This record gives sequence, C-alpha cells and structure tokens, in this order.
Amino acid sequence: MQRGFYFDQARCTGCFACSVACKDWHDTPAGPASWMRIHYREAGNFPKLFVSHLAAPCYHCAEPVCAFVCPNQAVTKRAEDGVVVVDRDKCRGDEPCGIIDESKMPASHNYGAATAPCQVACPAHLHIPAYVALIAKGKNKEALELIRQHMPLPSVCGRVCLHPCETACRRKDVDEPVAIMSLKGFVADNVPYEAPARIEQTEDHKVAIVGSGPAGLGAAYDLIRMGYGVTVFEALPVVGGMLAVGGQTYRLPREVLQRDIDYIEALGVDIKTNAAIDLGKGLDDLLAGEYGAVLLALGAHKGHKLSIPGADLDGNIVGTTFLKDVNLGNDTKIGKKVVVVGGGNVAMDCARSAIRLGADDVQVICLEGSLGDMPAESEDTQQAAEERVVIQPGLSAVGVVDEGGKVAGVECVEVTKLKFDADGRPSFDTVKDSEKTMAADTVIFAIGQSPDLSGLPAGGDIESGPKSTVSADPDTMMTGRRGIFSAGDSFDLAGSIVTAISTGQRAAFFMNRFLQGDVLRVQPDRVQPENIEQEADIQVEIPAGIEKQARQSMPLRPVAERASSWEEVALGFDADAAVAEAERCMNCAGHLCKDACAYSAPQFAIEGKAKMQKCDLCYERWDQGQMPICVEACPPRALDAGPMEELTAKYGKANDAVGFVYSNVIEPSIVSKAKKRP
Repeated sequence: MQRGFYFDQARCTGCFACSVACKDWHDTPAGPASWMRIHYREAGNFPKLFVSHLAAPCYHCAEPVCAFVCPNQAVTKRAEDGVVVVDRDKCRGDEPCGIIDESKMPASHNYGAATAPCQVACPAHLHIPAYVALIAKGKNKEALELIRQHMPLPSVCGRVCLHPCETACRRKDVDEPVAIMSLKGFVADNVPYEAPARIEQTEDHKVAIVGSGPAGLGAAYDLIRMGYGVTVFEALPVVGGMLAVGGQTYRLPREVLQRDIDYIEALGVDIKTNAAIDLGKGLDDLLAGEYGAVLLALGAHKGHKLSIPGADLDGNIVGTTFLKDVNLGNDTKIGKKVVVVGGGNVAMDCARSAIRLGADDVQVICLEGSLGDMPAESEDTQQAAEERVVIQPGLSAVGVVDEGGKVAGVECVEVTKLKFDADGRPSFDTVKDSEKTMAADTVIFAIGQSPDLSGLPAGGDIESGPKSTVSADPDTMMTGRRGIFSAGDSFDLAGSIVTAISTGQRAAFFMNRFLQGDVLRVQPDRVQPENIEQEADIQVEIPAGIEKQARQSMPLRPVAERASSWEEVALGFDADAAVAEAERCMNCAGHLCKDACAYSAPQFAIEGKAKMQKCDLCYERWDQGQMPICVEACPPRALDAGPMEELTAKYGKANDAVGFVYSNVIEPSIVSKAKKRP
C-alpha cells in the first residue's frame, strides 16, 4: 500500500492553517524550515489577477532519491505504507554530509542554504554535488532530470563548457578536481532520449527571441516552462548559433547538439530558421504583432583582422567566417601552409580544422608568452599539438607578406611585458632585432569577435555599447526600448557558453516580470544581493585520512585517426569510470537529500547541526485512526490523505497544480486539482 496526499488548489484560501498546525504538532520552531510549506503564486493584472497556493509536502516517491544519496542511510521508505521516514539520529551522523567549516563562515551562514564552491562558480548554478551523487549510485536518469532543472543544453555543456566549476572544486586540494563536465556529458549520452510532454501556453503573452545560440535557447527553455508561447527567429539555415557554425564536430557532434535542440522544441518552442529580423522595422513589427516582449540574443559572429599591412590580401581569412563555411559545407580554399593569429579556443578550432582540410604546415602565433597563459583550454592546445599544429607563443604579427597580390608569409616580432586592460585591450613591448618571417599561403585571424548590429537605427532607443554590444540595464536586461531585452555575447561578450545560457535565463526572469506588469514583486536584494558569496569565501575542512584518487582520464580517439576525421575526439566515460569519478566528490555543502529531490521537500532549520526534516504524513497518527494534522486543520477542506488507490478513485489521477512542474522520472504519491485561470 502507498499512502498519499491530495490537494485541491481551487479550494485553498491561503490561510496557512495547515502549516501552523504542522509546526505546532511537530514542535518545530519558527524559522525557514516548515514540514508543510505553502507556495504563493500571483500573476497577471487586475481584473485578470490570478492568485493560487500550492501545498508542498514530501511526496513519498516510489523510489526516493533522498534515500539513494544520503551518506548515512538515514532515509528509508517503509514497506507497509510507502511513507518515507527519516532517522534523525543517523542524519548528519558518522559519514560527512557537508565539509564546509561552519565555524569559519559568517554568522549568517546556515547549513540548509549552503552551496558548494562548484555550484557557486557555475553561472547556471546547477546542483552539482547532488547530480554527481546520483551518478555515483547509478541513478543516471534521475541525475539528468536534476541537471535539466536549470540546464537546457546538458549534452552541449557536457562537452564544450569552460567548466569554472572544476576550477572551484575543492577536490583539487587533495589531488585533482572532479571531472564535472564529463560526468554531465556521460549522463546526457547514456540516458535514452525521451521527448518531454509539450507545455501548453497558459500565459496571455507570446515572446520572440532573436537568435538561437545558447543565450536564446536558455531563455526559450525557461520562458516555455513559465507558460509563455515562445518563437525563436534564427537568421542562419541551422539552429544553435555559434554552437552550430563556430564549434567543430570533433568537439561537438551535430547529432549531440540536435538532441538538446529536439528536447527544447518538444516542449513547444517554435524555432524558425532562415528568418533574419531587421533590427529596425523588424522589431517594430514583432512588438506590434503577437509578441509582448523580444529578446535580442544575437551572439558575436563578426570576426576581426589586425590592422597591419597586407591584411586585405587574397589568402587572409577571418576565423569566424572560416569556421562557418566549414560547418555549412561551403567551399573553403586554404593553402598547404597556414598561420593562425590568436590564442583562444577559436584559434585552436581554426588550426585543427585546417589540419583536417589537408594543410601540411599549420602554425599558431599569439601574444601570450606561454601555453599556460593562452586563453585557449589546455586540452585544446594539447590536442592541437598532438595533431601536428605548431604553437608559437610570444609573437605579434606586424605584417602579411605580399607576393603578386597574394599571401606569402607573416612578419612577426617577439613580445615582452604583455598586459591587458580592463576591456581586454593588449599593450606590450617588442624585442629589438627579433623580427622573423613565417612562410604562409593562408592567414586566419582569430583575434576576437563582436555582434553584428547591421540595421540597428542610429540614435534610436536601442543603443550600441563601446564593443558593439546591445546596451541594456545590467539589473533588468532591458534595453532603452521597453519590452526589448538583451542577453548572451551580444550583451556582454563573455565568450562562454554557460555564461550565455545564464544571461538568457536571467533575461527570461525579467521578461516574465515585465509581462506580468511587475505584479510578481521581487525585492532588489533577492535579484542582486549586495554580498554575493564567492567560491573562494567558502571554507572547507578536508576529511582526515581521505585517500588520493586519480581523476579518471578521458579516453580519446587515436591521434593517427584524427587528422583525416571530423569524428568526436573525446570518446566519453563508460559506466565504471563515471561511477568511480563521481565517487571522488567530497560533497562540500552537504544536504544532498534536499538538492537531489525533484520537489525540494527536505528542509533544514537554522540551529546548529540541524537535522533533515520533511513531511512524514503524520504516520504515527494513522494507527490511532487520525488523519495527518494538516488535513484535520484545513478549514476549506482542500486537503485529504489515504491510500493512493482510494485517492485516485475519489479525485482522479491529475497532477496539475498551477505553478508547479511534476517530475517525469520520480513518481510522487500525490493527487492535485488545479485552480482555473480567469
């Protein structure tokens, strides 16, 4: 038998009698923790103001993930009635559940709200320790669902993320950081794809997103789940922005990118390709038509050349144009001797692509004085070197050699005392008599890129920033024109996929507030807290006696196969390697039960050494013929409890409470009846 819970949202008046009775019955002190919680939702404008409440107890899942991840085995599911109970003597017991040194943290720190350094460093704030713990237990489907709560592109970010989370990982103080990015890629690859249920539009408005790169897709993912109709307009013939035409298939196979896009489209997002939007009249038409708000997520597709003699000769190519032509199957004529100017990931992709296109001699020159100083990922520079790319740091290109109107070489000079200002502009000295010429018949400039704002009216409400970005209020993401927002590289030129996703999601948050007439009040300190915790501020205490354990090596395609192949180089972890790597996580913040739960049911009070608490359906009252205390305390009779068979017979099987998304993976023992919208 599985005991369950029923909530009639239409009958709830929001009196909170259930919550008060629950805290009183369980002798729970006032504070953030409450075994019965009521979520309040307000949307729309008078006279179409919509207000609803949602009771959020523990849902006593068929296979509770809190039990899987608890290091002290304090959570169990009772066989006789299916109620998930907590042994509070075991909670936070012998095995460490959190290694943050609370004695060294500010007085405001509390265990239940703590975040691990990796999570703080992640721009999308994924529950990293929780999904890693699920992988360690072989619960890959549950791990992927947890990732997807905040991440629209798990397959992509499991391959090409800059993974700041790993830089912050405190396992590095023992041996090496946990391979967080690769673990994300493992679950994305090894959980069979299932299209999600389509989300029907419940809000009055539709939104338009211009650009289908990571920022646009991140915003679309959040807005569709908020209930808006979402249309994405992409100028290119393919979806994904620079993911599709900038990154190369040996790092991000197209079918992998398409898997994430398919998932977003299955939710109901309408993506139109070959659909360029004019930044003048086109935006006017969108707002005058069916769209209540517009997001500009244009990316940074416009590459640049150095202003040096010979830069306009035949044989000079801009890196972004070169990569786009390669990805779209356009004719890409390069010579046998190629010089790439630049030290970032785009430069590495250009060089490695040139090798695959048949170049015999590919050299990369950059200002940075060593491989370690280059902005390119170390894995990229290493793999490029393995593939016969010669990297020569500490050089500046000062001219391109002209031979009959075509490129014949690159004139270089050695660089010293290199510095970059706050805007990324370099300044350096050159070494006297260090000039040399490198033979080349193709030069690829990969020195940076910017948004293409062609068509943006001069002097209009939407302004261009100093780096050709779309200027917007950093607090609200809105441009100078009401209803038009900015995100991604065209907003801040961050150049990181996960950062672009996060700015798209942040823009979605404020677009929702705008479309609701700002009814959903948010205090400024909840949007941008003055004292944002940094990963370096989190003090951890490494458990005594922890053994060093080598990080799992990513298996790679043999070097001999790469030069003539566009197949993915990284082959991915197998199940054994993924589990072994996931087990290396030290679980810095603790409370895995709370973070892994699809419904965030577990809670922790504010007192020291707080124990996990959650609704236990008042299982001790049933033997006395009494219902849970909340059911008996509810004046409008919006709550009920009993065997699931009886509840579904009385109320049906609906789980459609407004303002809440039920897990497709973790089956809850709850029945809900939604309040109708006006």
